[in-house]
Amino acid sequence: MQQDYSRPFDTQCHYIDSPTAVDAEGLYSGVTAYSLGVSADTRPELPGYNSGVLCIVIAMLLLVIFNVKHYALFFKTMSQNLLSVRERPNAFDDHTLNETRIMVVLVIQVCACEAILIFSGLLLAGIEIPPNRFPVVIGLLTGGTLIYYLLQLLAYGTIGYVFTDATGASQWLKGFNATQALLGFLLLVPALAVLFYPAAALSLISISALLYILARIVFICKGFRIFYHNFPSLLYFILYLCTVEIIPVLLVYRGAFSLCRLLLN
Repeated sequence: MQQDYSRPFDTQCHYIDSPTAVDAEGLYSGVTAYSLGVSADTRPELPGYNSGVLCIVIAMLLLVIFNVKHYALFFKTMSQNLLSVRERPNAFDDHTLNETRIMVVLVIQVCACEAILIFSGLLLAGIEIPPNRFPVVIGLLTGGTLIYYLLQLLAYGTIGYVFTDATGASQWLKGFNATQALLGFLLLVPALAVLFYPAAALSLISISALLYILARIVFICKGFRIFYHNFPSLLYFILYLCTVEIIPVLLVYRGAFSLCRLLLN
């Protein structure tokens, strides 16, 4: 069949097959819109792929790994410190010479994990943080959680000195350190996962919050066994819960929001 060339080009084939657009007179009028494709969007940078954030995570993991050989005896004493309220320690209890160093490493671990989770919570709340600020924000949040930990030690030491004897205060502080060390290991997986899977941030942060609450409940239960003597002492214990366990956590989260706004302005 002979091709009819008298008709315009756009009427001789389907427009999808046509590489160009023509006007009513059959003249070339430019490239068709469909052949230009779709404009590319900028790929969002995940916190886990940021070199500065990775340096913080690797440094934390190396501190934990280099002290792994001392953990066996430490965890044995830690399990006792979680629940024990004996008036005198057992003379046959094993204590490692590096217990203080291991405790410092585990405190850094739990503070870094909490900082990463708070950072992910801020992103989830809609605060836009430029990728080049990721390491700075996480570093400052880690410093903030570390300061919060030290303030808690000071508060618990003061309360123990006022309301109980030296043995009870020491057992209470050891219980707090034990719950924090255990919490650091429990938060490690959610903190690392949220860096590479931000879509699961809500679930991971919810699980981490639940683990934090459970660790606090264990610590509060030990404190109740140490400080409760009669019914009037229950009032002081309730005041302690409000002033030391609830309000400071809310202030820390509020301060994290203020810190991000200050950095981004």
